[in-house]
Amino acid sequence: MAVDESVTVKGSPVRSLQKFIDSELTPEQRTAALGSLPPEYAARLQRIILATETIPVHALNLFTEAAAKARNEPVEAFARRAGREAASDAVKGIYKFFARVLTPAALMSKASQMWSSLYNRGELQVLEQSDRGARIRLSDFPSEIAGCSRLTGWIERMAELTGAKSVDAQQTHCYAKGGPYCEWTVRWQ
Repeated sequence: MAVDESVTVKGSPVRSLQKFIDSELTPEQRTAALGSLPPEYAARLQRIILATETIPVHALNLFTEAAAKARNEPVEAFARRAGREAASDAVKGIYKFFARVLTPAALMSKASQMWSSLYNRGELQVLEQSDRGARIRLSDFPSEIAGCSRLTGWIERMAELTGAKSVDAQQTHCYAKGGPYCEWTVRWQ
């Protein structure tokens, strides 16, 4: 699958991933992870990223994969934990208002707006929604396993931060695994 370098994400999610990796890896593991990246990615990711900067999503996915490998952890598990931490980080900053006042269902209705404020491509839609769950689809986005797993963790944690209990997000379709889009079924109590 060809990599599309034009698909970018703004700095806030990048900074959250950097912070998570710094807390999870030893300095030696972090150096090894950065050292395994293409030099142009490593140079950008070893410095503090500004919130207004954009980074190729592929660079973020490679960094996630390299960090998981350095920790000797499956990329899906590592990335899902990274996504959960990114959501926790976001509610301390840019999404503080959303998590405090919205119900899980109301938060899901804001998902498309949140996505388009951070990513330059893709459409995140809530296709079905109830008081106890939702079905979310990401289309027109060249997903990779690491990115899907980070998003799964992010969705789960954001729902928890609105007060939902027993949140479970399952990816039912995946572009990276040959599907036409990515889709999640999310349930909560």
